[in-house]
Amino acid sequence: MKEFFKKQDNLIILFVSIVAFIAGCLAKHTKLALIIVLLADIFFFYPEIKQLFKRKGRTNMSTNLKAAKKKIKDLKKKKKYGKLILLIILGLIIMGIIFVSLFGAYIVINAPKFDPNDLYASEPSTVYDIDGNEVAKLGAEIRENITYNQLPEILIDAIVATEDSNFFQHNGFDLPRFMVASVKQVLTHGGGGASTLTMQVAKNDVTKKKYKMAASGFQGLVRKFTDIYMAVFQIEKKYSKQEILEFYVNSYYLGSGAYGVEQASLTYFGKEAKDLTLPEAALIAGLFQAPDAYDPYKNPEKALQRRNQVLRLMKRHNYITEDEFNAATSIKIEDMLNTTSEEKSSSSEWQAFLDTVVSEVKKDTGLNPNVVSMEIYTSLDRDKQRTINDVMDGKTYEWQNDFADAGIIVQDVNTGEIVAVGAGRNRNGKLLYNNATMLNKQIGSTSKPLYDYAPGIEYQNWSTYQLFVDEPYTYSDGTEINNWDRKYNGLMTLRTALAQSRNIPALKAFQMNKNSDISKFVKSVGLHPEVGSNGIIHEAHSIGGYTGESPKNMAAAYAVFGNGGYYITPHSYRKVIINSTKEVIEKKVEKTRVLSEETAYMMASLLQSSAQYGLGAQASIGGATFGAKTGTSNFDSGTIKRWGFGDNAVNDLWVDGVSPDYSISVWYGYKERTVENQKYYSTSFTIAHRKLFQAVAKGVFKKGSSWTKPEGVVEVAIEMGSWPAALATDATPESNRVTELFKSGTEPTEGSSKYTKLPDVTGLKGSVNNTKLTLTWNGVTVANKSQLSSLYKNASNVNDGLGDIIYKVYGEDESGNLTHLGDATGTTFEVELNVASATKYVVKTAYSNYAGNMSNGTSTTISIAGIKPSSVSAKLATDLYTTVALNSNVTPSNNDVIITADDRNVTSKAKVNITITYNGNKVDKIDTTSTGKYNISYVISYADQTFNLSRTIEVK
Repeated sequence: MKEFFKKQDNLIILFVSIVAFIAGCLAKHTKLALIIVLLADIFFFYPEIKQLFKRKGRTNMSTNLKAAKKKIKDLKKKKKYGKLILLIILGLIIMGIIFVSLFGAYIVINAPKFDPNDLYASEPSTVYDIDGNEVAKLGAEIRENITYNQLPEILIDAIVATEDSNFFQHNGFDLPRFMVASVKQVLTHGGGGASTLTMQVAKNDVTKKKYKMAASGFQGLVRKFTDIYMAVFQIEKKYSKQEILEFYVNSYYLGSGAYGVEQASLTYFGKEAKDLTLPEAALIAGLFQAPDAYDPYKNPEKALQRRNQVLRLMKRHNYITEDEFNAATSIKIEDMLNTTSEEKSSSSEWQAFLDTVVSEVKKDTGLNPNVVSMEIYTSLDRDKQRTINDVMDGKTYEWQNDFADAGIIVQDVNTGEIVAVGAGRNRNGKLLYNNATMLNKQIGSTSKPLYDYAPGIEYQNWSTYQLFVDEPYTYSDGTEINNWDRKYNGLMTLRTALAQSRNIPALKAFQMNKNSDISKFVKSVGLHPEVGSNGIIHEAHSIGGYTGESPKNMAAAYAVFGNGGYYITPHSYRKVIINSTKEVIEKKVEKTRVLSEETAYMMASLLQSSAQYGLGAQASIGGATFGAKTGTSNFDSGTIKRWGFGDNAVNDLWVDGVSPDYSISVWYGYKERTVENQKYYSTSFTIAHRKLFQAVAKGVFKKGSSWTKPEGVVEVAIEMGSWPAALATDATPESNRVTELFKSGTEPTEGSSKYTKLPDVTGLKGSVNNTKLTLTWNGVTVANKSQLSSLYKNASNVNDGLGDIIYKVYGEDESGNLTHLGDATGTTFEVELNVASATKYVVKTAYSNYAGNMSNGTSTTISIAGIKPSSVSAKLATDLYTTVALNSNVTPSNNDVIITADDRNVTSKAKVNITITYNGNKVDKIDTTSTGKYNISYVISYADQTFNLSRTIEVK
């Protein structure tokens, strides 16, 4: 025995065993600690104890001494490392026991005292506007408590089956269920459902005051075990199961402003809880998990799914039969609800904004302002909210019918703050569906600035002049794409393509960009493209043909064009103060540069052009500077056929606009189709969305604000149709000059040669054969700088507007007057000569469709002396006078006669001698100062022939 205590290893093991036993006692696990220590010590000391007994039983100790010593030595060597490992394990066990003991002590010391009154006391939250003035109080409780005896059995069954099927068997903590949920959470990260009803009662009290819904990390662990401790030692030991169930059904917020099952029953069904039917009880039981998400007024589809899930759980636990399940699930949500509930019909003037901010605060903090008292400092601008309210209420805007709806967001582009919200029409209630933030609709052509043109300007340095060709075209897979008017407008600039909302240039722009650049940009501005497994976003995004966005998303994205290229997280509040702890939670707002200042300015300029063209008369917004883009999404053919719509029916209508101060996103349409509203739909000619945007923008956009052009952007006069872009020159027609924006350093520096004067032909000469003149010359070569063919899908369609090079041939008379004889496409031209033909000919270089830059001309002279007429005649002009008045001015001239050769007037080529006689004497002129008769003789010589003509003039 003395040898046993002399060994240092044995003493250490005994010391550790004693410490482990003491730690177990402190942790209130005395029996467990004693068993662990005894088993460990037996394992450690068994070899020596066995050896000790062997020594006492031996008769010949001296004979076997050497063998025994050797055996003991070998045994010690084998057990040395085993003892070390077991010692470490025992130490870890001791440390674990100590940690559990300390953690348990921490939980017990820090756990709040359960007080049923804390479940019901709720101080309202206060909401403030952008100027710090109080707007509303939230969470003033509407509650009707109920006793256990007043609860219908069907509701108790529904709650127990859904939330805690072993409620009446456990002591507040369901260990098997907890272990299963924990394993699932570790293995799949999808565990849950470990909390019993009693733990949820504890959590409903603790969470509000201390841990603020902590769900992970050390705080989450503390919260979970605090719930367990309070459930087992503070609630289950003091209250009956019936009382605990009363706490549960009366304390929870169940949506639409209702607290507790009695008030929820009154709110949703207009009846007391005792009168609930099976499907009604199942719906209320489903609300405990997520009251806002499953609120039947707000989300009827989700409420239906949750109700049916509860019914399935009731059937699984044998509370209802298969027939009862089928009957209950066949009832529609809308057929169950009370549509005249007092709570449902009450709402604030600011309700649309309040719903927005409450949802945002809940998402950010995990706290419901309707349940947890807090101070919320928002960005609500009352004047702008009233503008939207008046529009939604039909005071400043005439709605097409009672079913048309809208969603509107107004955001400050420089702060990201949402200042006003249009959540929808006829929203009589709180936290209902919010068209401005929850809607997810295809955005149509409002996608084009974001998915097509901004990436090109940003990443490829496009200018606003970038040329596109609107022509027959297809997607990459061969699917045909059409414009809204089924027409093609040919060559156009980026500015025109966006303003006229041409689909084909938009798709071409999308294809010209790197898909990764597009994806990077649109995600950076908060959009949600459909990304394939290969990381590619499909081409229909170019015209908005994907899952969709909300007005909130679109307003934030367009704000980037108004604030110089920054994406700022859209938000409706600045900070929250929790009243119970005075904790201040500042809104975390990210401001990220996603576009260069130059690109943002150029996009704003493009959107200004788009607004003027796309909005038409509705672009009149009181002189404010702004840009905008309209958008339309189409119905599929099946929907059109099902509801009997016309072929021009469209689904969603959008207008997204931006000024230097605010961005506005407006969605207009019909959220869902029913028998009641099936006769109402929008068409491609509908302008209701444009009028709606105008009504909102008039109360939002500021007059006098403007964008300042960055130094990195230059404005250049370009000759339309030049590619690559060329500067307009003095020769460029005014109708072909366009002023566009370029990033500095990318603008053209050379002028266009398209309209400069064409060069003259050289080597012009003529040869006469009989009566045929043949003109020949050397043609000209015109340098064509344009590479327009690269823009066309079909190169044969290329047309720069000028046409081909031609040569215009003219005859020139003695006075220098030109007569156009015809055009030549080659370098020869034939003229049939006669005695009246010109002797000088001019050839000018020109374009077939444009004569403004025709060359000066090259001339040559020929002789027609050898051409003889077959017949020549002469006569006096028919309009000659025979009498004249005194003091008249009368002078005979060559114009008094007409000479023709081969039926051609050759008077100008004939020689005419005129003689005037008076009383038989030759005079120089006719004297009209006195009366008398004068004879005028005309001697005409032409082509070796002479003609004599005469006439008399009497002065009276």
